[in-house]
Amino acid sequence: MTQEEIKVKNWLNRAFYAEKKVKALDILLRTSKMHAEGLDGVKQYNYTGKSDVRLNGTENAFLKLADIERKYSEQKKELENIFAEIAETIAELHDDDLETVLIHRYLMFHTIEQTAELMHYSSETVRRKTNKAIKKLCEKLLECGSLDVIE
Repeated sequence: MTQEEIKVKNWLNRAFYAEKKVKALDILLRTSKMHAEGLDGVKQYNYTGKSDVRLNGTENAFLKLADIERKYSEQKKELENIFAEIAETIAELHDDDLETVLIHRYLMFHTIEQTAELMHYSSETVRRKTNKAIKKLCEKLLECGSLDVIE
């Protein structure tokens, strides 16, 4: 595999890592929400009038929650943009078979074996078609000068 093909493959894999990050932020968001709401409940029912420490803890927890919600929204939007960009680039192949293989591999995150089973191909056929599609994408991106943009 050439350096350009590796570059394209890594570029296609961005959606996988972006989705992992969204899922991690979702978990963090849910736990932060429970933590903030739990602290809020403590403040409401256990107020003794002596100290404002719990209020500051609740306020800090809600500020942290707001920051995580912002990061989650930004990452989710980034994932949507990456998906759209990859799907649009895959569609440029104008070969339904190769496009389908890449969709399974790089947008649905199926393994080679899962893709082979779903498409009724052997694993080797999926590998071969994936490599062929990446080579074709690489050629198209070189033609239009977009390969330099891909990092």
